[in-house]
Amino acid sequence: MSFLGRLFGAKVPPRPPNSVLIADDVASPLTADGTMLEVAVDAALRAYLEAQAKAAAAGEPERVPFWLQRERGGEAGIEDELRDRVIQRRAAEDEKP
Repeated sequence: MSFLGRLFGAKVPPRPPNSVLIADDVASPLTADGTMLEVAVDAALRAYLEAQAKAAAAGEPERVPFWLQRERGGEAGIEDELRDRVIQRRAAEDEKP
């Protein structure tokens, strides 16, 4: 849009239906190796969708990181296990001279 158009309040033409605006901080790592932005975005989106499909097939749609995953069943036993660990540590500290 021209300067005069903006000055006199002309309407901005709508974007084509399949266009998106990508921030520079997202686009620069995608194109750092010289790949065209269109190809890099397509590859990144396909990889994301494939990872989501694999997660859904594995029964983990939220993709909880491995260090936060809970054991299936026996979740009530976690509190007992933590309590036992605390008791063991305190006993070990008491034994130290």
